Amino acid sequence: MAVFTTLLFPVVNGLFGKKGIKALQLIMYQMGIDRAPIVNKALNIDVNDARSLGRILDFDDGLCEVKGVWTMETKGKAIKVVGTCPLGRMLVRCPEICRTIIAAMEAGTFYPLNPNIKVPELPRLISEGGDCCVGTIELPYLEEHTALEISPWATGPDNYAPAIHIPGLNKKLACQAFKTLGTSSIKLLRYGTKQKMAWYDFFKYQSVKAPQE
Repeated sequence: MAVFTTLLFPVVNGLFGKKGIKALQLIMYQMGIDRAPIVNKALNIDVNDARSLGRILDFDDGLCEVKGVWTMETKGKAIKVVGTCPLGRMLVRCPEICRTIIAAMEAGTFYPLNPNIKVPELPRLISEGGDCCVGTIELPYLEEHTALEISPWATGPDNYAPAIHIPGLNKKLACQAFKTLGTSSIKLLRYGTKQKMAWYDFFKYQSVKAPQE
């Protein structure tokens, strides 16, 4: 998906500008919405546990052999630091992908599961020239004593978060993505790009220059 989007993004941007990018975001956002109940059930997510929600990132990262550690793993806040991304060099050529397109899909995934999640933070990204990617999931509504509890899903700061492989899940998600592509394309033709997306300010497209190699 990331490779395809990296090739598609500059073409769409060149032909249609920000309106075209928003159309891509709407498709990816809808893919997130449609896959949310599937991954929720398959991964047995506790939506009131930040680290449990983070297992969705572990699953996504495992698809591309991305490796990272969780430096904070409480129920109220989980922080993942990714240092190895095989796609990083390619994504550097199109740094907007992670913050706009992939983030749109993640927003579509997480928001339906728990709309009270604090809008995610992405302070550093390899695709933007950083030495790592940092992602945060925070549940600000939890009582302090609960928020500070170590999640039962914690894997420890000294271990790579294990990739999650569930038989049949990838096939199910691929079939759903194909359906979503069709339905979201029809919605675009009918309603255009003025459709609303939760957390849109978080992943709204802002043109940036690729870092120098």
